[in-house]
Amino acid sequence: MNEDLQLVRELLDTPGPTAQATFQARNKLTTAIQGRPSRRTLRPALAGAGAIVTATAAVLAFSLAQPDAGTRGPGGGTATQARQLGAQDFLLAAATTAGTQKAGRYWHTEAVVMHGPVHVQGYDLAERAIVGYWLAKDPQDASWIGQRDLGYRPFSQEDARKWVAAGKPTNWTVTSDDAAGHRTLRAAPGKATLSKLPASMFLQSLGGFNAAEVNALPTDPARLAKLFQDRIVQRASAALPGTPAGDANLFQAMTDLLVQVPAPPAVRATAFKVIAGLPGIASQEHVTDGEGRDGVRITLLQRGAAVEEANSIILDPATHEIFARGYRGQVAGADAGKAVKSNSETFLKTEWTDARPTAPTHS
Repeated sequence: MNEDLQLVRELLDTPGPTAQATFQARNKLTTAIQGRPSRRTLRPALAGAGAIVTATAAVLAFSLAQPDAGTRGPGGGTATQARQLGAQDFLLAAATTAGTQKAGRYWHTEAVVMHGPVHVQGYDLAERAIVGYWLAKDPQDASWIGQRDLGYRPFSQEDARKWVAAGKPTNWTVTSDDAAGHRTLRAAPGKATLSKLPASMFLQSLGGFNAAEVNALPTDPARLAKLFQDRIVQRASAALPGTPAGDANLFQAMTDLLVQVPAPPAVRATAFKVIAGLPGIASQEHVTDGEGRDGVRITLLQRGAAVEEANSIILDPATHEIFARGYRGQVAGADAGKAVKSNSETFLKTEWTDARPTAPTHS
């Protein structure tokens, strides 16, 4: 147990980690559940995602307060009090909806991204940014990214109370590993930007697919799952199909396909079907996302002696639009709740559009 706790401390005790460190931490959590040595994990990536990580480094330093405001995370009990049949029903309904959508010039998403915790004087903060994509369906067309740093806010309701008691500060100084040895966190939003992405290569964590290859992805669930599983194993040999790491990576890859890729409607429908086929998928109705919307959470939960982790998406129960997705990992067992690492994207828009790209205005 001491070794397990040391692993968790190493993963979770440093403020403001880089995106790469976060991805590695998630893989350590997964492999800790399996009892295997740590191997390199897979995380979502786009060509141009480096621009996201750079421009919103404070935010992408993938991890939010809670996956949503209305329920408890792994170990709290509510996320697993769900009907597997219900999860499959919601996902297959989402597949039907996705398959009937009409593609436009761009696949457009706009998401509030939150990460944390970042410890300051006596409480924790969450980092926030908004990131919008206009991903061109036509391989000859340009894709765009808009982004804005939304500043920091208290990580939880308890942290909010402590923040108020501290006088509601709007700036915080924390230690860092740069030349100055410290950095300043700010509550105030930054300037919105809009920039063209380089020639898009999607799903780089799977080795990359160009726009033409995306358009040719299989629409049979077994073939799509195998294609992605083969790519996953090439880059994370511990993540074999049917293992916790393999299923977690496949879940992540399919949600990447749904939100980060201008995949044809039939391919998007197939991605929902692949998720529906994963063992252990569960649903929970009437959860609240980061924007206060009522939704259905679909969760793939993994429990180990030392740590627990959950990957999830939240769907609109009526339209089956993806409201949010997230990840949460924490200490399990007798020491449950001592350390948490989480991330969440709350989607304001997930749609096909012909509209011209613009810088985000959300604050």
